[in-house]
Amino acid sequence: MGNWFIRVTGPVFLHFFVTELVAALSGSVLDSSSRVLLSSVLVLPAALYMYRNDEKKRKWPCRDRNDSRRKTDGTTVEEKAGDLNIRCILNCVLCFAAGGLLNLEWSGLLTFFKIQQHFSNAAQEALLSGRLLIQIFSMGVFVPLTEELIFRGLLYRRMRELLSAGQSVILSSLLFAVYHGNVIQMVFAFPMAVTLTLLYEKSGKFRYPLLFHMGCNLTAVAVNWLL
Repeated sequence: MGNWFIRVTGPVFLHFFVTELVAALSGSVLDSSSRVLLSSVLVLPAALYMYRNDEKKRKWPCRDRNDSRRKTDGTTVEEKAGDLNIRCILNCVLCFAAGGLLNLEWSGLLTFFKIQQHFSNAAQEALLSGRLLIQIFSMGVFVPLTEELIFRGLLYRRMRELLSAGQSVILSSLLFAVYHGNVIQMVFAFPMAVTLTLLYEKSGKFRYPLLFHMGCNLTAVAVNWLL
């Protein structure tokens, strides 16, 4: 059990260690967005390496996979492949748009209940105070990619080796929320993590939660820039 705990939580501790190290070494030289971007870039190779190793060891079941080589309904291989490509593109667009919509709806609820008046949101405000291009690459690309590899691709999948889907969804989502470090982000991060993890569990495709996460973060960047 001890080895399993280290295997499951190791990627999260790696991400935490690198993030704290970058913050300590960069000091006031880098703003918050740049530090988060640098941390994500540094962790990404290790996260990808671990994810690919896990991929080689076992096959992740995909519930929406259709075998394009079969022709049970009389269609050709090419026709089936074309249908799958169109469906994949539509699913990707829907996931990205749904992430943006969730961000808007949940942010609206937090504003309606005036949670910001009771808890500090300085960390999030700092992330959205840097240069726009840095925010886009940080919040919109590298942070979602690294976090999805860590929390869905590694943490969640490794939890599923011993726990049920329900237990793994709740526990990994709680860890994702707590990892964000302040009450406002925790309140936002937990339902988002549940959605992301269910997307991964039901589809078996890493790209869907990744695009959902990107859409959510980029919407936050866009709204902050426009306002």
